[in-house]
Amino acid sequence: MSDIFRENGIERLSSSSLTSARRNLFKWCLTYGSRHLRDEPNLPMICGSVAEIAIEFGIKNPTATIEECNTKAREEYNRRTTLSGFTEEKRLAKMDDLCGYGTASRSYPGMVSNGVKALRPYGVPSETQVKIETTLAGIPIPIIGFKDFSYDEHGLDIDLKTTTRMPKEMSPDHQLQGAIYWRASNNRSQQFCYTTKSESKVLELDPYAAEMAIKEATAIAHTLKNLLEKFKTVDELTNYIIPDWSNFSWSAHSRAVAMNVWEENLKKSLA
Repeated sequence: MSDIFRENGIERLSSSSLTSARRNLFKWCLTYGSRHLRDEPNLPMICGSVAEIAIEFGIKNPTATIEECNTKAREEYNRRTTLSGFTEEKRLAKMDDLCGYGTASRSYPGMVSNGVKALRPYGVPSETQVKIETTLAGIPIPIIGFKDFSYDEHGLDIDLKTTTRMPKEMSPDHQLQGAIYWRASNNRSQQFCYTTKSESKVLELDPYAAEMAIKEATAIAHTLKNLLEKFKTVDELTNYIIPDWSNFSWSAHSRAVAMNVWEENLKKSLA
């Protein structure tokens, strides 16, 4: 079996790498090629990571108060964001999303409170941050991931998603992620807990949707494999992709790096 992925230094894939390739192939190339592009942490990313830490604390310690969970969130959030270059106004506004706040007309419990209250009925998780590994047909490298919360007693896994807007249904990206965990866990039930500053909701991945998402993941992986076999390297592939600068996945930093690569490729073509 061709090992073009490893020839390019790609030892494994994940749901995020597959959905990233589907969403923005030019950026995927910069991430997995010689540029090793990495987005700088932003406040929503930090907020999500901190919420997960505080919510995990709250569900592992059932007697902990919500205020104790929020205190843990504030301490970790301040550690990561103080003197980080974010404006104080934006920094504090995102902390309010995490830990809640009130206005004259309405109060918002916060992501941490809503997440803890949604997950405590499941009991204490048997494991957290469990590494999974599976394969896709015809792909020579493994697909890996990390399940947030596993509940062996209930035969299910739950992944936490913080968001500013509550989804009505599971997105294709989340279905693909859940499907990979489903496959790696012997078709065990996969649920996603979405939490915003005002509410939380748990959605379950349908087995049929999981099967369709596995087909999609396999197709994406094979497309990447075929492209690399044709163009040999990830860097070379950037010469044959037209970037979409309006794509939401660009940060200011990653867009600037990508534009430089785009200009370098153009100069080579015109030389």
